[in-house]
Amino acid sequence: MKSKILTAGFVFLACVAIISTSPAEGQDDAGVTGMTADVILILDASGSMWGQIDGVNKIVIAKDVVEGLVRNLPPEQRFGFVAYGHRRKGDCSDIETLADVGTERGEIIKQLRALSPKGKTPLSKSVEHAALELNYTRQAATVILVSDGLENCDVDPCALARTLEENGLDFTVHVVGFSVTEQERKGLQCIAEETGGEFLAADNAAELTAALARVAVTTRPQESDPVPSKVILKATIMNGGPEINSRLSWSITPTAGGEAVFSQSDAGVAETGIEPGDYHVQAVWTGWREGGEKTGVLDITIRDQMVHVFTIPIDLDLPVTLISPAETGEGQAMEISWSGPDDLGSNISVNRVDDAPRNLIYFFTGEGGRKAFQQASGEADIDSDQDGDFDQDDMATGLLAAPTVAGDYEIRYTLQDPVIVLVRRPLTVTDNRYQLDAPAEAPVSTKIEISWGGPLTPGDLISLVPKGDERPYDNARYLTLTKGTPAMLTTPKQAGDYEIRYVMFGGYTTYAGMQYSVQESVDITVTDVVTGVEAPRVAVGGSTIEVKWVGPASDWQDDFISTVKPGMEKYNRDSRGRISTRSGDPVQPASLRIPAIEGDYEIVYVISPGNRIMARTPITITRAEASVDAPDTVRAGEDFTVAFSGDGFAKDRVVVVKAQTPNEKMWGYGQNYGFAATADGSSGVISGTRISEPGSYEVRYVTGLQHQVLARDKLTVVP
Repeated sequence: MKSKILTAGFVFLACVAIISTSPAEGQDDAGVTGMTADVILILDASGSMWGQIDGVNKIVIAKDVVEGLVRNLPPEQRFGFVAYGHRRKGDCSDIETLADVGTERGEIIKQLRALSPKGKTPLSKSVEHAALELNYTRQAATVILVSDGLENCDVDPCALARTLEENGLDFTVHVVGFSVTEQERKGLQCIAEETGGEFLAADNAAELTAALARVAVTTRPQESDPVPSKVILKATIMNGGPEINSRLSWSITPTAGGEAVFSQSDAGVAETGIEPGDYHVQAVWTGWREGGEKTGVLDITIRDQMVHVFTIPIDLDLPVTLISPAETGEGQAMEISWSGPDDLGSNISVNRVDDAPRNLIYFFTGEGGRKAFQQASGEADIDSDQDGDFDQDDMATGLLAAPTVAGDYEIRYTLQDPVIVLVRRPLTVTDNRYQLDAPAEAPVSTKIEISWGGPLTPGDLISLVPKGDERPYDNARYLTLTKGTPAMLTTPKQAGDYEIRYVMFGGYTTYAGMQYSVQESVDITVTDVVTGVEAPRVAVGGSTIEVKWVGPASDWQDDFISTVKPGMEKYNRDSRGRISTRSGDPVQPASLRIPAIEGDYEIVYVISPGNRIMARTPITITRAEASVDAPDTVRAGEDFTVAFSGDGFAKDRVVVVKAQTPNEKMWGYGQNYGFAATADGSSGVISGTRISEPGSYEVRYVTGLQHQVLARDKLTVVP
C-alpha cells in the first residue's frame, strides 16, 4: 500500500496535478513526462454541497474551479466526468456518467454547470462505477474523487478500494476532502492509501490558488516574462441563484488602483486575458424585473499561465428583516417576525444548514403569513413603519414549528422566483430530554403500562416496534399521548426483542425523518406463555366436545379454543369456545362445538389479542348420521308430516326444496325452512304454504353448522 498525503489549497484545483502518471521508480517528480492515463473526475453533488464556505455555497465554488480544471487540461488528456447525489433524494444508486472519457471539453462544462445537489453520498459505489467505465482491469486508469463528507450508503470504502487495487492493472484513486473534519479525513484517506493515490485536504476557497500552484501539471512552456492568463467571468442572481446571461456590464481594475484593465457592456459571460496580479471585479446588471442597476463585486487573484473562472453574485438589494430565536427545543413553536418583498413570492422556512433552497422542513409563505397576522391582530396597530398602511415594509409575526431532531439549522427568508435565499439566521435546536419507564419483560398479548416524561407536543405518541425497526412507529401498535396520563399498550403476539419508543409528531412534512422523530426508546423482551389443549381423538361432526386446557392466569379473559384444519394459523370463526366466563372465572373443561364437515382437524389454543395459535392437538371428525322419511306425494299447499332420525344438534333442521336446488342455494327468499330437528324429536310438520307449485322436490336433513345435507328423500307435489 502506497500513498501521498497533501494538505493543500482548495479541493478541486488540487485535482489537476494528479492526472499525470506516477513517475517511474528512481525518477523524481520534476522529470515527469510521457503519456497520461485516462481520467474520470467524480464530483460530490449530494445535498451537503449546499453548505457554505465564507458565505458561498460549496457547489458554486466547485463549479468554477472544476471548470477551470477542465479548461487547463492538456489537449491530449482524455477526461471523463461522473457525479452522484444530483438527481434524487435518499437514493444510493444515484450515480451518473455525465461525460464519457474523451468528451469534448465544452460538453463537460455544460453538464457541470447543470448540477443541482440533492441526495446522498454513495462515494464507494461511484468509484467502482468510474473504475468500470475506465476498463480498469485492462488498462491504466485514474479516478479523482472530490467529496465533502463520508460514505453514507453502508459500503466500506476502504475494503472496496483494496479490491479495486487488487483487480486493477494500474488503478489509482486520488481523493480530495473538501471542508471535512479530521475524522472524515481519516475515512476518506484510506481510499487513496489502498490504491496508491494522493489525499488532499482543503478547508476554504482562499486555499484554491495555492493548491493549483502546488500540483497542477500543464503542457505550457514557462516564460521568463509574465504571460496573461485567461479569465472567464460569470454572474448569478445572488449567491447560488441562476446564471445571468445578458445585460451585464463588466470592469476589472487593479486592487492597488489605476485604470481598468478590462471593461465590457451589455454582455453575458465575459472572457479576457489579464496578467498575473490582484484585481477588483465589478458586475452591473440591468435585467432585474424592477429595473435599475444591481451590482456585484469580487476581489480576485490571477496567477500565471492558468485559466481562471469566477462567479460574481449580483446583490438584488432587496430589504429584508428577519427576527427569529437563536435556540429552541425540538418540535416547539417558534415566533418569527419579518418584513420583505412578500409580493414577489417568498417563504419563511426552517432548513438544515446544508440544505438546498427548495429542501424545506417546515415553512409558510410570506404573503400567507402576513394575511394571517393581519387577521389575528384585529384592531391593533400593526403599521410598524407608521406610513399609514400595513404592507410588506411592516413587520409581521407568525409561528413556525422547530425541527423534531436536535442540531444546527437555519431560519431562512427565500425568494421563490428565482429561488434564492435572501437572509439566513442560525438556529440551534436542543434535545428535549424525554424519559420512558416500562417493564423490561412482559408476556405476549399482554397490556403494559408505560410512564413517560418530557415536553408534550400535539400528536406525540408511544409505540412498540421490533428492535431495530427502520419505521419510527408501528401503525398497528401505538397510542397518542395525553398530558399526565400513562400509556397502555398491548405487547405483540409473537415473542422477541422489541423497543418502546417515544415519537414526536412534528406536523406534516416531506422532509425525511422529521414528521415522526424517535426521541427516546427502551428495550423490552416479549416472552411466550405456556399453553396446552387436550381433547377427544374422534368426535361426531357438529357435536359439542369438552376440551381441557392449560393457559396463562385467569385474567386472560380473551383467550379461546377453536377447531382448524391441520397446520392452519388462523382460527375458525364457526368453531370457537370461551375458556373463561365474562366475569373472568376459568371454565375447565371448556365446551367447543366442532365443524360438521368430516375430516382431520386440530383443536387449538388461541391467545388474544393477536389471535396467535399457541397449542394444538389432533382430532378426527366423523360424519353425523341422519335420515328423513317423507310422503311420496302431497298436494300443493297442504301441510305434511316428515319422520326423521339424527343427533339433533343445535339448529339442525328438516327443509324442503326443489329437487334441482344445489346445497349452497338452500337458504334464501321463497325457501321452506321446515322445522327444527331436535334430539328428542322424531317427526315434524312442514307447512304447505310455500309449496304451491307442482313438481319434484326433496326433503333434506341439514346440519345447523355449515349446512351439511346428511339425508334426503324425494317428494312429488301434485295439483
